[in-house]
Amino acid sequence: MPFDYSQAPDPRDFSELIPHGTIATVQMRLRPGNVGEDGICKRAKAGDAEFLDAEFVLVDGPYVKRKVFDNFLLAGTTPGQQEMVKSNRGRLKQILESAHGIKPGDASERARKAYSAGLKDFDNLIFIAKIGVRKGGPKNDGSGESWSDKNVLLGAIGPEHKEWHPVEQPPPFNGGGAGATATPSAAASANPAPGSTPITPPAWSR
Repeated sequence: MPFDYSQAPDPRDFSELIPHGTIATVQMRLRPGNVGEDGICKRAKAGDAEFLDAEFVLVDGPYVKRKVFDNFLLAGTTPGQQEMVKSNRGRLKQILESAHGIKPGDASERARKAYSAGLKDFDNLIFIAKIGVRKGGPKNDGSGESWSDKNVLLGAIGPEHKEWHPVEQPPPFNGGGAGATATPSAAASANPAPGSTPITPPAWSR
């Protein structure tokens, strides 16, 4: 039977950027690359750095289910990369503080336990985020065109800010029972990928 598509709602416009400065609850999801800690990181194309590839799914507000993507450089071979690693560890610290309701300077046993985290502990973590817009830079193809602007994670909002509110974390994934297949990280440990060797600076950076 034919359907009258004139009555169908218009599709949501996902090309519209989330406004700069938007505060929203997000769930962090990691996209493993089979290198680094538990095979969770990805290797840079130049082979001289490793980074965490993450997506942040908005779970509330007018932009619910929208996704924001960002990377966290966590291992590098140049002084500039190593400075960025320090900065990104600080960003991850703020995410833990937001997710677990920890104020900076909290030295309680609960805080110390929350701060002691592996990269896998960030997968599916829910926290309060501030979303921003990054201006697209010029393309290096001689076209004179620029990349499109995109949304990025400006930072995590902790309990010292009025915009913060407690969030409930999802229960840990139990692996699906005894008959479940191995997780990507477990498979990576059993069968290391060729790219899982320690990073070394490329010839041009020496």
